[in-house]
Amino acid sequence: MSRYPLPRILEFMRTVEPFDNMNEDELHQMVSQMEIAYYPRGQIIMRHGDEPSFLHIICVGSARISIPDESEEDILVDVLGEGETFGATNVLDSKKSVFDIAADEDMIVYLLPAAVFKDIVAGNPEFNEYFSYSLAKSIRAAHKYAERAVPRLPDINTLNLDMFLIGKRVSDLMFTDVLTCTPEDTIRSIARKMTDRQVSSIVVTGSSSQPLGIVTDSDLRSKIIAEGLSMDTSVDRIMSYPLYTIHPDAYAFDALLDMSRYNISHLLVAEKQRLAGIISDHDFQMETGSSPVGVIGDIEKSQAVNEIIGMHSKINRVLEMLVRQGGSVNRMVALITELNDRVTRRIITLTQQEMEAEGLGSPPAPYTWMALGSEGRREQTLLTDQDNALLFLRRPEDDQEKVKQWFLLFSERVVKSLVKYGFPRCPGGIMASNPRWCQSEDDWEKTFMGWINDPDPFTLRMATIFFDFRPIYAETDFLENFRGSLNEATKANSHFLRSLAKIGLANRPPLGFLRQFVVEKSGEHKNKLNLKIRGLAPVVDTARVMALDVGISATNTHERLENLRDMDLLEANLYKDVREAYDFINLLRISHHLKARSKGELPDNFLDPEKLNNLQRRMLKESFSVINRLMQELIEWRYQVHSLGEA
Repeated sequence: MSRYPLPRILEFMRTVEPFDNMNEDELHQMVSQMEIAYYPRGQIIMRHGDEPSFLHIICVGSARISIPDESEEDILVDVLGEGETFGATNVLDSKKSVFDIAADEDMIVYLLPAAVFKDIVAGNPEFNEYFSYSLAKSIRAAHKYAERAVPRLPDINTLNLDMFLIGKRVSDLMFTDVLTCTPEDTIRSIARKMTDRQVSSIVVTGSSSQPLGIVTDSDLRSKIIAEGLSMDTSVDRIMSYPLYTIHPDAYAFDALLDMSRYNISHLLVAEKQRLAGIISDHDFQMETGSSPVGVIGDIEKSQAVNEIIGMHSKINRVLEMLVRQGGSVNRMVALITELNDRVTRRIITLTQQEMEAEGLGSPPAPYTWMALGSEGRREQTLLTDQDNALLFLRRPEDDQEKVKQWFLLFSERVVKSLVKYGFPRCPGGIMASNPRWCQSEDDWEKTFMGWINDPDPFTLRMATIFFDFRPIYAETDFLENFRGSLNEATKANSHFLRSLAKIGLANRPPLGFLRQFVVEKSGEHKNKLNLKIRGLAPVVDTARVMALDVGISATNTHERLENLRDMDLLEANLYKDVREAYDFINLLRISHHLKARSKGELPDNFLDPEKLNNLQRRMLKESFSVINRLMQELIEWRYQVHSLGEA
């Protein structure tokens, strides 16, 4: 280490964020206290467990940031280059380094002493925000390791999704030379164009190249015959609209999810409302050999409940293969939920048709099938049971019992079919086949409001399941309209909110004194952690009570946390850390499920921390710490220290 010519350092530091915002006097004072170090390629600058005494600012060269696992293999987290810094969070929070940092090439580094750096940050709020601590990179590194550790199936070629679903963008797969036409073109002319180009679709555009609709080869086959149209009819009579579009920078997985959700085989790619390309189910099949969109087509074409039940192994195989490819946990569970929803809706429709064919009549009133719990939050994994309920439009008192009996028979048949398909009954009986959870809209409103106005341990437990409702099959708009009334009622009832918050605090992350894991002490799961109840549930419960408090209508935990951040109720960096921690725990849980399946065992949520590698254990502890901080800042502070009213 040595002193470095002041003018050279000044000139360089004027280009480095956030120091480029300092005035000349401040900058000169800081630079006068800096030192310089030279590190040849390969030299270790900092090891995990070290406590740095400087903020390191890279002037020349690059640094390799990595985390060692228990086999001493380095997992690359990042490579930092000229103008970037490291060591800030460790200096500011007096924390030991989580990473190993080495010179990736010959380096010249400016060193700002810890005391000087702390003084600068203390006097500049924008510096504090810039250098604030986040787990994101270290958690993502652990994600990479966990993904690599997920067991692969021996016959992986049955669904060769490869890693393009994680890394590839829509722009990598889309077809840019899109065949287009005007709304006035005839069916005859566009059919000829499609045949000449040997494509399966044509996009209808306006004068400014804005896409207005799309015609596919299936439209030509079905709509013309069904409607008895002439080949000289203008194309706007058969085009499909409104259109679903995606940005070219979106991930290919998101395009796949959209096509699955909307049950479409072609998705337009648009940028600033202008057509940029098109991506089709065929493109995914060319890349992967298969696609969930095709599976959805099979679900929609099924003609009997037993046919759907017979498809379980195939659908489950597709889901399992998708999950085994790794990537975003949020995308994984979104696709799992989407396919599960499709199966449930089709079973509902087919059951209704079968009852009509058997002479049991059609539904005696409009109704809605509700998803609850993790299903209601769109957070299902490969291990899930049923949580559902049914509401129907109120009928005259004389008909009410008769109507309810029809829906109970209907619900029991749907629930049985779901069990046969592979969704076990809820151990607590929270299913539409239970008379308690099959009610008219009026009775449901009384039930929900009763829980809010007179909470007890049972009703509070029910609220944690039922208040995450969403419709899967809806013939009424009750739930959509009722969500607002429910939010108003909960916001106005501080006793209910405080009671619900205390329920949430009962499930703290299992981290004890000196950051040791608190495991089960006896029983079948001795020495194990319950990742769902003690890891994920604290985040879910915290997000729920806050959402009910401030009127957030979203039920998905990610969306609730994002809304809380946007409302400035959750600090931005804590939001990032919680999101990463939540996904990391969920990834461990999914990996645990897959390992059990690969051994032919029944999956559960109990994990032995001793079977994790050092990196995973360290990141799990960090994740639990972040979740504890979330609960302290959002639950303990808001509902106990600063109460909403007398309990």
